[in-house]
Amino acid sequence: MLNVVSNQLKQLIIVSYYESLDSCAKQLDVKINAMREYVSYLEEKRYQIFNLIEKYTIELDNKYIDRIEDFKIAYANKIDDHDLVWLQEQINKLESDSAKIDEAIQCTLKQIANAIAERTMLSEMNSLL
Repeated sequence: MLNVVSNQLKQLIIVSYYESLDSCAKQLDVKINAMREYVSYLEEKRYQIFNLIEKYTIELDNKYIDRIEDFKIAYANKIDDHDLVWLQEQINKLESDSAKIDEAIQCTLKQIANAIAERTMLSEMNSLL
């Protein structure tokens, strides 16, 4: 009787162990997919920011050219215009945002690599038993 109970407990522990490993593996798969989607979102946002930077840079250049032509100013760097200052501030802000996005992408890619390593380890543990 004791032997039967002992065998059933062993079976219960083994089944519980495998179910636990499977549950952890599934959670890691979900986490990895979510992080990959986040990286895709960040890359799309970075692309949009680069487009805005390009647009504002072209607009800024055009405004400088217009001011030079309109006022026959020899040195464009002496122009004191709110539009020019605003555009330059926007470009600087967007470049800062882009750097932050690059940093977030790198951090998330490292997290993905760690989660994949953890998932691989769980798979190897599961195959050993």
